[in-house]
Amino acid sequence: MPRITDTISAIEPHTEAKHAILRKYLDAWLPIITRWNGRVVYIDGFAGPGEYIGGKDGSPIIAIKAVLEHKANIKAEIVMLFIEAEKERCEFLKHKVSEIKLPPNIKTECICAKFDETLTDI
Repeated sequence: MPRITDTISAIEPHTEAKHAILRKYLDAWLPIITRWNGRVVYIDGFAGPGEYIGGKDGSPIIAIKAVLEHKANIKAEIVMLFIEAEKERCEFLKHKVSEIKLPPNIKTECICAKFDETLTDI
């Protein structure tokens, strides 16, 4: 098993399954929650670097793509907070997210800190 401190690592089968569930969940719920709320906050508390060896997307990129690629016309403001404690992984994620062209209603922030401490501060 790869060390958690590696910047990017091989994807584990259980993680691939988790990502498939995440995408299906967002595909189903995005139009519902954005229809009734003018602002939605999405938090990924252990975001990782956003990419795995071989180029597979991590959960932050999957979440962003779910919003961008959705068939529904999502007009709500979506604030996406990606929290990652490992600095190298967080910096890698910041770079990955910065390469994605986002519409004005989607705001992202990559926070290089521990999840519990970040939420306490928020």
